[in-house]
Amino acid sequence: MLLIYIIIIGVLAFWVASLRRREQQLLQLIDKYHRERKATFAFLNNLGERLTTSTIAIEPVLEIITEFIIDATEAEAGAAFLVDPSDNTVSARVVQGMFPPLMPTTNYVLTKQKYLEERLKREKIPLGQGLIGEVAQTGLAVLVADADQDPRVPQPPKDFPRIRSMMAAPLVARGQISGVLAVVNKRGGGNFSQEDYDILIALADQAASTVEFVKLHDEFVKKQRIEQELQVAHEFQRMLLPKECPRVPGYRIAAFSKPALEVGGDYYDFFFVDDECRYLGVVIADVSGKGIPGALIMAMVRAVVRAESRGNLSPRDVLLRVNERTYQDTKDNVFVTMIYGILDTRENVFRFARAGHEPVIVLNRKTQNARLYGPDGIALGMVDNDLFSVTEEMVIRLSPGDIVTLYTDGVVEAMDEAKNEYGQTRFVDFLLSNREKEPGEIIEKVLEDIESFTRGIPQHDDITLVAFELLDEADQATLPDNGTMDENLKFGMGNHNG
Repeated sequence: MLLIYIIIIGVLAFWVASLRRREQQLLQLIDKYHRERKATFAFLNNLGERLTTSTIAIEPVLEIITEFIIDATEAEAGAAFLVDPSDNTVSARVVQGMFPPLMPTTNYVLTKQKYLEERLKREKIPLGQGLIGEVAQTGLAVLVADADQDPRVPQPPKDFPRIRSMMAAPLVARGQISGVLAVVNKRGGGNFSQEDYDILIALADQAASTVEFVKLHDEFVKKQRIEQELQVAHEFQRMLLPKECPRVPGYRIAAFSKPALEVGGDYYDFFFVDDECRYLGVVIADVSGKGIPGALIMAMVRAVVRAESRGNLSPRDVLLRVNERTYQDTKDNVFVTMIYGILDTRENVFRFARAGHEPVIVLNRKTQNARLYGPDGIALGMVDNDLFSVTEEMVIRLSPGDIVTLYTDGVVEAMDEAKNEYGQTRFVDFLLSNREKEPGEIIEKVLEDIESFTRGIPQHDDITLVAFELLDEADQATLPDNGTMDENLKFGMGNHNG
């Protein structure tokens, strides 16, 4: 009996110790998310303040980015490199501090900083060569805690500051690597930590979108024509939309977006809010105003939503934080309607909040009716959080065969020649009549029905739809290995792994 008690006590002690370790890990993870979010917001604010008084050009923007990342990581020096697709090389465009040359054949005779910067900017690093070339080729960030032990980091002569520690992260936008951000030597003589590395990666993600937009803006300035301006903004907006829908086990997902003008104010987004890829964030939004202003506001809102959603499982709380930023940083006549939800892919629960957007529609293949969910909520940017706090959060427990549809008002407000609206009633009835089809096919049929209703009348508002279905076991077993995708209609699907 004594032995049994000893075993029970031992098991309990082990269990308590495991819980304490898990608690400590969770606290560290939460603290990490807070630091990354704080750094991201500080970066966005710093960039916005600096760009209001300076020309939007690539080098001034890279100088702002490099300066901020050096401060955020407490580095002694940093540099921003851009990829030249014409010859597959990387070269420094901005150098701050005593950043050492990284090519082994470099002549170090001139070591004054201004000469050093000029020499660094003349160097062309082939893709794949050295640490910078490797990051530019693979798109993978690198942390070198001890540079003396890493052959990718050539050491300068004895009379030049040695590289003790180094970090580099790629600038990636729309799947394309446009450059590399690098910092060397932690101030005070230490080495860069995992925390520094995480901050660099988070900031590089934001910087990549900024650099890509500035490059597109530069193109517009050179061409000096409104058609090119709209095309640049259109490409920028497309860059912000997901390249394809996520492939989630047990689900089939599809999405479509088409602006009324060359640039619209609608957008949708998918992203996992946790590292385990269990909780999928789903966003659909409509920004007031079209053209370039709408696209820029869309970009700002997208960045804030992504930053605030990381590790946060409350859609209402995320919308409150987004509203606070939008209300402070946009004009009085600017607002954004949005639905933001989190799909728990294990428990099959969709938790969402609505900021003045169209209601969520859920239909099931086995039933003859559709359910509409429209919890209370005010559009983002219209009122402060004292009033915006009326926003409600709602939970939908999904059953196999349930199809959830999100859409913007451009769908139900499409007009025919006599100014009659397509309407929500026709839309819901049409969804029900096509409930046996897959989400992607349903979206295609809706678009065909809208075209038939309007009879070729030009689209006056953006049209965006997102639909996802919880598959039953029979559908999962027959799912193909790959989805299909064209330029506008995008699908994603996955087999449930149990």
